[in-house]
Amino acid sequence: MRREREPAPAVKPPPSAALHARMIAALAAVEAEQGGDGARELRAALEAWWRAQQEWNAHLAELFGAHHEINNALVGIRGNAQLILRSPVAEQPGVRERLEVVIRESQRIQEAVARLGDARSAFLGSDPASRAA
Repeated sequence: MRREREPAPAVKPPPSAALHARMIAALAAVEAEQGGDGARELRAALEAWWRAQQEWNAHLAELFGAHHEINNALVGIRGNAQLILRSPVAEQPGVRERLEVVIRESQRIQEAVARLGDARSAFLGSDPASRAA
């Protein structure tokens, strides 16, 4: 059964948002004073840059949504491997070693995901201490 994806978290306004607002205000002043094609070209370039920035932010939010999904899957994988490790099945030749590899490698992935979570916190403004370990 496939779960519906959670919506990507909203990214806090980037530092470029304030720059965009200042540039729009300065451009409006130039247009009011001088008008002309130069101001229109500058406005078009500014708006193209802003659209690209917004698209980047949307992709970033999507990427950080993956952090949560990967972490949840790892909890299930490690938990099940640990349960099997405690069962009689683990006594079969080679099973214990393979399960230990699964647990060790999932720990390695979880550490990488934690670093992604730290980056997520920096961009989204959430507290890294509040995430599940």
